[in-house]
Amino acid sequence: MSNAVIKIPFAGQFIGPTVGFILACARELHAEERKIELIKRSAEFIISLLVRKNSPGDDGILLSVDVSEADGKLAVKFLNRGIPVFLSAVSDRESDRAFISDFYEAAKGMDNILVDNLGRHGQRITLETALGGAAAAGPGPDARPGGKIHVKDEDIEIRPLKAGSEEQSLSRLFHSVYGYNYINEFVYYPGRLGEMIRQGRLISLVAALPNGRLVGHVGLVKWGDSPPVYEAALGLVDPLVKSRGLFGKIFRKTMEKAKETPMQYCFFDFVTNHDFSQKLISKYGIRDLALFVGCQTRVTQARLEKLGIGRDPADMDRYTILLSIIPGVERPFGKSIKLPPSLGEPLEFLLKPLNLAWLPEPRFSTLGAGGKYESKCSPLQGAVSYDLASPGRAALEEILTGWRELLRNGYQYASVDIPLGNPGLGNAHNLLAANGFFIAGLVPYRYSGLLAFRFQAVAPSRIALDKIKVVSENSRKLLELIKADYQRNCLI
Repeated sequence: MSNAVIKIPFAGQFIGPTVGFILACARELHAEERKIELIKRSAEFIISLLVRKNSPGDDGILLSVDVSEADGKLAVKFLNRGIPVFLSAVSDRESDRAFISDFYEAAKGMDNILVDNLGRHGQRITLETALGGAAAAGPGPDARPGGKIHVKDEDIEIRPLKAGSEEQSLSRLFHSVYGYNYINEFVYYPGRLGEMIRQGRLISLVAALPNGRLVGHVGLVKWGDSPPVYEAALGLVDPLVKSRGLFGKIFRKTMEKAKETPMQYCFFDFVTNHDFSQKLISKYGIRDLALFVGCQTRVTQARLEKLGIGRDPADMDRYTILLSIIPGVERPFGKSIKLPPSLGEPLEFLLKPLNLAWLPEPRFSTLGAGGKYESKCSPLQGAVSYDLASPGRAALEEILTGWRELLRNGYQYASVDIPLGNPGLGNAHNLLAANGFFIAGLVPYRYSGLLAFRFQAVAPSRIALDKIKVVSENSRKLLELIKADYQRNCLI
């Protein structure tokens, strides 16, 4: 099934049949039964909310429901051309506030909630969830033994994954280290891995024993075509294998492959509860861009004890990510950008390694009145990201209102990306700072040759800023700036 669509009037008698349609599609796509109840609960809430807002629905406008699958995820898209629903807005009706709160509670099991304003085409609300582990994690040809495996380094071969025959073994390896908590769900779908390799979206390098068993992996995932942008990701080593420096050897081969692959840049996400990978990669000319403080829950990361590289901080519920790149061209983001002095002066040290100059934003540059943004909620991470594609005061105020609502519903982290080149970044900075947001740094905007500035906010949680581990001089400078900005702007 590619996708299935149903259109219904905004009337209560259609809620049950429409939910049944969604569940039938989910079962057709082999969703796990434990997911079915989550899908049912979330779909009932959103359809009921849309019907109630648009009742009696006698003006001929229909609600369109589209169910599809991509990358191992079920997506349920509601196209609402009636009265829009702002799930993050503070309503003047107590019943609305209670309903919105209940919805976020009901949708906690979903992976993503996206709300897009389509202008004259209406509003699209998307619920996403992984269908479940298609790759069997149980015993198989390479089932995991109980004890450590002692192997000579020269017996381990580092080579490309054999597409068509080893995808299932790679999925099992990810399950053995992460369970079903790895942040990129496509690793659990052998068919999807093979498809990505065939399409040139994944360059996969593995470490294999003489018997063919896979014991390590690092990949280059292609996220952008024009310009070509890659991420070095999907790195892991079987914790049962006792071999010194195995991950470093796989990574060295990966960097050799990256060097011969045409690209604008390759980016890296480092988890900062340890500094092992940062030290390993620092020799390759890394450029640091941003620190996302407390953006991930620790349950999506493999325990350091299991990997054999130390202990996880006991007083840290959420982990911080360091974003860095290795350029593939001399100027991956052009020659110059405009920034308000309040951002350009303290962060100039991040720009120089990119051969990027900054120019002061005009003194009287002001934020526009309207604006447009997209939001993406990740309930399992307790995080929300906002892309302020067209900066404006009204859009920014709505983002702040939405974040306050999500805070009340247990969310822990928010980010706001503002693409550079738009007027009023200084105004936006002041407004966000007054509402508890602090700087994160620079991020590639939508995997392109453009940059955005990211601001972030965190709920009260155990983050342990003093135990964030960074290695390079620039990442240490950035961490100190972020600590100071956090302490200055934090409202709690």
